Amino acid sequence: MNPIFESTFWGFVSGGALVIGAAVGFFIKVPGKVVAGVMAFGSGVLISALSFELMDEAFHEAGLTATASGFLLGAAIYVGANRLLAVWGAKHRKRSGDQQPSEADQAGSGLAIAVGALIDGIPESIAIGLSILHGTDLGDIHK
Repeated sequence: MNPIFESTFWGFVSGGALVIGAAVGFFIKVPGKVVAGVMAFGSGVLISALSFELMDEAFHEAGLTATASGFLLGAAIYVGANRLLAVWGAKHRKRSGDQQPSEADQAGSGLAIAVGALIDGIPESIAIGLSILHGTDLGDIHK
């Protein structure tokens, strides 16, 4: 298969989980404890992946300077984007239950959340695309 089409396909597959999750959240009332459990699990997986897989591999492949620079640049971009989202109307986007304002309550909050989801997906989409373009199978990315 053409690498460009393959990377596009896998980008849509990985992004599809976001659309499915949004649809579930929109149409089904999910209990707060379930949401908290999913969020706790997801954050634990991300921290583990960052600590044990990605940082170690980056260090061995690129060295300390590049790894630390990339890590700090990513953190700075995240903090900056978080601040911009708060200014654009999503200050209380992390509230649970009825505490989170709707778009009618606070204009711009929906758009800010969508932008945040887009910013979150960009690094992983780039990693998948570059891995495929460089001839790495998706299963071999972390080997």
